[in-house]
Amino acid sequence: MSDALDGMLEELRRAPTTALQGLEGEVWSRIDSLRDGRRSSGALLPLRAACVIAALGIGLAGGSYAAMAAARRPAEISVFSVDAHLAPSTLLTSR
Repeated sequence: MSDALDGMLEELRRAPTTALQGLEGEVWSRIDSLRDGRRSSGALLPLRAACVIAALGIGLAGGSYAAMAAARRPAEISVFSVDAHLAPSTLLTSR
């Protein structure tokens, strides 16, 4: 494995170097294009905020509905409660 790595490094050493002239200009032009992209994405900020608020509202409504539905169900095994569903007295009275 080290022979392959040594071979790749030797090949890289022998490769012609590229000129670095104009590199700084290319870097700054790319930075400027990224800044412009961020400015245009700022126009979508109200839409993003509305989506987040809608998602939170739907989650809150769904969660509260599920919590209320879970709270309505009585426990299956309640030995000392009046409405024990599996107690023989409640099973016999329904028939």
